[in-house]
Amino acid sequence: FGELEMPILASKPFAEELILNVSARYTSDQIYGSDTTGSAKLGWRPIPSLLLRATYGTSFRAPNLREVFLRDQTGFNNGLYDPCVVPDAARGGLGEGGGYDPTQDTREPEVLANCRADGVDPTSLGLDDNRRDVYSVEVATGGSLDLEAETSTSYTYGFAFDQPWSENFDLTFGATYWDIDIDDTIIEPSSQFLVNDCYNDLEGNSTFCGTINRDADGYIDLINAGFVNRDNQRVSGVDVNMNYDQTFNIGSRAIAFGADLVMTHTKEASETFLDDEGGVNYDDDAGEWGYPDWKGQLGLRANVSDLRFTWVINYIGKVDQDVDGIDPMSDIYDSPDTGFIGDTCKGPSDGDVLCRDVGFGDDYWLHSASIYYYGDTWTLGAGIRNVFDTKPPLVDGSEVLSVNNVPIGYGYDLRGRTFFLNLSWRP
Repeated sequence: FGELEMPILASKPFAEELILNVSARYTSDQIYGSDTTGSAKLGWRPIPSLLLRATYGTSFRAPNLREVFLRDQTGFNNGLYDPCVVPDAARGGLGEGGGYDPTQDTREPEVLANCRADGVDPTSLGLDDNRRDVYSVEVATGGSLDLEAETSTSYTYGFAFDQPWSENFDLTFGATYWDIDIDDTIIEPSSQFLVNDCYNDLEGNSTFCGTINRDADGYIDLINAGFVNRDNQRVSGVDVNMNYDQTFNIGSRAIAFGADLVMTHTKEASETFLDDEGGVNYDDDAGEWGYPDWKGQLGLRANVSDLRFTWVINYIGKVDQDVDGIDPMSDIYDSPDTGFIGDTCKGPSDGDVLCRDVGFGDDYWLHSASIYYYGDTWTLGAGIRNVFDTKPPLVDGSEVLSVNNVPIGYGYDLRGRTFFLNLSWRP
């Protein structure tokens, strides 16, 4: 391992400071050989108030002993959901020899198509023997000698600017572009993940379908869920930040006001898998659930003597489904024109004949407020989270991961307006 920092220029016209930092590391692995990683950082101040910066770095991680040599073992997942089995709601007279009712089937068309591509009929599987869509499946796990080492490359470019015009206030703002590219990430997918990825794939080319084995009757009897390499994962975007501080005098009382803004724009959030024949399965989630185009936080604060008032605004930008998963306008029936059923429609009696499942979310704003008193040895605080009791967006559960039509795992507040009181003491 080696590191070198070089001050190249200083106190020159258009070069108040120019510094380069470089480092390198050599890694040798008994099984996977060796690799060299490194980083470079460049900082340039053309004028005292402006810093331009850039970084470049690489990394390397060989598979660990567990990922390589974990002994092959099998067990049973007693609650695996098989989307190819006819759901209970779509069975006309379950247990009485009833047939398939397509008007009650809420599965997406791509699920039905992927099941057929896997050799099973999703409109009949489970009807003859009354077998449900959740059942026990044998799962095989273990290490793999075929794993590749993880490698990554990252870049950042940005600037920071401190206003030089006035001593009455402090203002700093900056922006950073970042790009992180990871090859061969080692993952251990769950059996349900493998099933979901295979049958919910919009393009019908999931590389994980090969891990699923079905018996002669069409049911899943074995899933190979050992360690695998994700071929590529890439994220890129822009961070924007701003800090402002100024003291105001109202009468004889000083008020120290401040504002802090942090915003993130996601440009790309993609994953790539290659199948055994070299086919590419690429998916970019930027702008979709969990990866809004913009999200951020604005914090406003005011200090008056021993009191601090804060108001915080959190923002999550609008999101939508993958464009290939957006249903066309359809009615509440199995329309031969579209092949879709608008299962969130209220029906013709409410004038809601043509509609589609809700898979999008609008801009989301969350406000919180607090007040704190700072004593010599103790602190007392109180506040309100979600001041305006803002509700998360409602979606269709067949389109977005949700509970009771409320999306979960995406940063929305699920508790509503709450109050808190804190008391701390230090000797």
